[in-house]
Amino acid sequence: MRWRVVLRVEGPLLMGSGPAAQMVQLGRDFVPGSAWRGALADAVLRHFGAKAPGAAGAKSWPAFEAAFGAGVRFGFLYPGPDPTWDSFPLPLTVYSCKAAPGLAEREAGSGSPGHGLRDMLLVRLRRCAGLGTGRAGRCRCGERLERRRGLAARKAGPDGDGPIYREVKVARRLMVRVGLDRRTETAAEGILYALDAAVPGPDGILCFTGGWWGDRERLEALQDLLEAACPPAGEGRAVRLGTARARGLGKAAVEIRALPGAPLPSLEHRLEAFQPRRPSGEPADPRHLYFSLTLRSPLLVRDRTGAACGRPERALLEPYAENLPADLEFLPEASAVEWETWDGWAMAWGLPRPLVTALAPGSVLAYRAPATEREAVLAFLREVEDRGLGERTAQGWGEAVACDPLHVTFDVDKEVSEGCPARCSSRTS
Repeated sequence: MRWRVVLRVEGPLLMGSGPAAQMVQLGRDFVPGSAWRGALADAVLRHFGAKAPGAAGAKSWPAFEAAFGAGVRFGFLYPGPDPTWDSFPLPLTVYSCKAAPGLAEREAGSGSPGHGLRDMLLVRLRRCAGLGTGRAGRCRCGERLERRRGLAARKAGPDGDGPIYREVKVARRLMVRVGLDRRTETAAEGILYALDAAVPGPDGILCFTGGWWGDRERLEALQDLLEAACPPAGEGRAVRLGTARARGLGKAAVEIRALPGAPLPSLEHRLEAFQPRRPSGEPADPRHLYFSLTLRSPLLVRDRTGAACGRPERALLEPYAENLPADLEFLPEASAVEWETWDGWAMAWGLPRPLVTALAPGSVLAYRAPATEREAVLAFLREVEDRGLGERTAQGWGEAVACDPLHVTFDVDKEVSEGCPARCSSRTS
């Protein structure tokens, strides 16, 4: 069962993106699952003395195992305008006009709109189904379409209309600090370092949202531990997370609540909307079902040699999924993937995490299966959304959305940017 997580950060937050380079520690715009999981675990272990020398630790502690052990998932948290929005990284299949990038005014409600977003996934699936494409990498104004990177958020529209989308940008500040001499506890000569921290907006709050997966009993065990270990902060519990906590960064409050409603349409509806169709409405390829997995966190799938794999075909998914459709086919020509290197620090245990390479959040994996395997396809997609895929799922890795409606909403052949002018009035580099 998925529960909604709201993390409110007061002041700067630095989620390190790797070892410091040239005395500059770069930060991420989101909170990995392992970061807030480790912060909560560290607070609980310190409060109950489980980190003291000679303590038994957490292995023989049933309450801790129920809250942080196998069977629960701490998802990635992404910034949003407020807790009512569902935030996520933009898929790698999203493009926008080079001259005027971003959402159109009627889509974003912005005073300085772009020419809209275009998604190429369904066009690629139509090619796989034997259909031609309607548009060839150009905006309606004639400019080239370029890959649109960043974060976005959506929520249900008024009166049951389609979802409202908004691009999310996190304000950042480069904070220069002076190194300290450990012997004299004064400023060290010639040592400066910089912290690339995310900072709150005008309201003083930086809000992150995401998911936590577990049954009600495990959630109650987690909340009981947090009530004992963490002081109350608004509607949540106070916690410190991220880098440079001793410098005053990372003050936050975390809250886990029930979802207000279904965040997405039913899986059956999403799967049906993904099927390539001819202009007459007939299926273009009645022998197959087409679907996708849009990653919201890194995906680590290994082959038989132990190497990370960027083409998660059926044979490679067998160790990670119980419900695999027969003759499942990975479609590399329709997929869009990127690699990313990950490391980190296990805050609860005070140890570095191993350096690994995995598929980056926002990657899109396209598949098709025989039409006769419809029930198996639905079972596979439900399993991925409920349990995750690949390794490190407890840390939020392998989170994916099946047949994300964003691909349908911004399908390049749907003419989503009706307000785009005939020609661009200005150009930007």
